[in-house]
Amino acid sequence: MALIMAGAPGKGRKEVVEKLLDEFDAASSLLPPKKRQRLEEVRFDTIVAPLVEIQYPIPRHDNLSLGEFQRRLNTANTPIVITDALSHWPALSTRPWSSPSYLLSLTNGGKRLVPVEVGRAYTDPSWGQKIISFREFLCTYMCGSGGETGYLAQHNLFSQIPALRNDIIIPDYCYSIPPPPPFNVVSTPPLEEPLINAWLGPRGTVSPLHTDPYANILAQVVGSKYIRLYAPEETKSVFPRGMEDAGVDMGNTSRVEVEQEGGGEGLSEEERRVWKKATYVETVLREGEVLFIPAGWWHYVRSLEASFSVSFWWN
Repeated sequence: MALIMAGAPGKGRKEVVEKLLDEFDAASSLLPPKKRQRLEEVRFDTIVAPLVEIQYPIPRHDNLSLGEFQRRLNTANTPIVITDALSHWPALSTRPWSSPSYLLSLTNGGKRLVPVEVGRAYTDPSWGQKIISFREFLCTYMCGSGGETGYLAQHNLFSQIPALRNDIIIPDYCYSIPPPPPFNVVSTPPLEEPLINAWLGPRGTVSPLHTDPYANILAQVVGSKYIRLYAPEETKSVFPRGMEDAGVDMGNTSRVEVEQEGGGEGLSEEERRVWKKATYVETVLREGEVLFIPAGWWHYVRSLEASFSVSFWWN
């Protein structure tokens, strides 16, 4: 709770909180077994959504070198799936994120608190947020109960659970030099290190069609996701939301419901005709693969099964 609620850390605050958490976890591990919760009780849902027919596939390449990746950025700043890119990550082998018991062991048996998005997508009227224990999140949303959808989305989980950060390695591609951002996103100050966020959720979680101002490597650690992308040149055809009634700028999010008939009920007949002509590329991103999403590209993401991803933003 301290890391969630404290806001921007003052000098040394983050380190002090992390040290306290580590000491608390170490003390808890000394409790007699009967005092601890059973970690093996939680199991991820194993149901996979129906396969998606890919009509306009994103190019796929096997484990590109940094030099090859940079040359591609210089000549064709377009999406690419890189396969066999994460085989050296402990998160896929010796310290598996596919194991709920392992994740619980790093969170004091699941007692750590996390912020959860509740609802299918953040554009839905019923969408909300709440703070619950990590164990409650896994048991309620990740085990296939069939109730409401909960998503631990775009969260700096590694500040709350520092041990998880040791299970991943920043891809070399994040140290390439991407082209300047396109016209549809604002320019951002240079980052010293990539911004790293976790995305943990069940089958059916959705990130609506939106765009980001950073280049992005999306790494798939557990499960699979269907992803569709539109180039910045299609911005007028995806109908950005603009300023909402509450004064929130939603210009980076589309009014289109990508997988609904005709783009959803929010479009007029003329808008639907325009939307249907927009060109896109798509893929199913699987465990061990990464997807490069250039800055400014509109992207829609749906989890096909219980899924754990990590995004790396850089500029």
